[in-house]
Amino acid sequence: MSEEVKKNVVNTEPEPKDKEKTNESKPEFTDEQQAYIDRIVSGIKNENKQKMADYEQKMGQAVEDKVNEQLAERERRAKMSAEEKAADDIKKLKAKNAQLSAQIEQRDRVSFGHSIADKYNVPSSMVGRLIGKTNEETENNMKSFADEYNKAVQAGVDSRLAGTKQPQIGSQANIDSTKKLLDLSLDEQTKLYKENPALYNQLASR
Repeated sequence: MSEEVKKNVVNTEPEPKDKEKTNESKPEFTDEQQAYIDRIVSGIKNENKQKMADYEQKMGQAVEDKVNEQLAERERRAKMSAEEKAADDIKKLKAKNAQLSAQIEQRDRVSFGHSIADKYNVPSSMVGRLIGKTNEETENNMKSFADEYNKAVQAGVDSRLAGTKQPQIGSQANIDSTKKLLDLSLDEQTKLYKENPALYNQLASR
């Protein structure tokens, strides 16, 4: 192949893609835009720098306080006799045991609360709020919550039933007016309440 042909072949080969990328035009900013961007970047850097400085200062102070606390404790115990050190150790041990016992008791009360939640239809999300100082207090709280919840539900049902349009007299429930409300089934009570509130109240008052 002649030199001239070789040159033509070389010149017709596509340029590498990397070179094409380098030749792509880059976005250019005006001086005003670039200054605005620089201010934003500078502000972010300064803010992060201040946060880091505050964190380091806070951590440094915490370490210093802990060291001073331990040094003071060492100095305090250095002035004690062997008997005083033993008494001090026993006091700390008792305090630690009391703390652990309180945590265990709290855990047991929470466990008890969850174990009886289904009995009173209490949602698990409410158990933590109803835990008392004793299991008896916790169960009383459960009962009170269940009673109030049921009252609220019943009030809502009564309110909706009271707002229901009354049917025509001919379709009203055929209930003996000499009976008591407790003599009726739940379905009969509901039907009577919807269709004849006056008779319902009359029977309920007996």
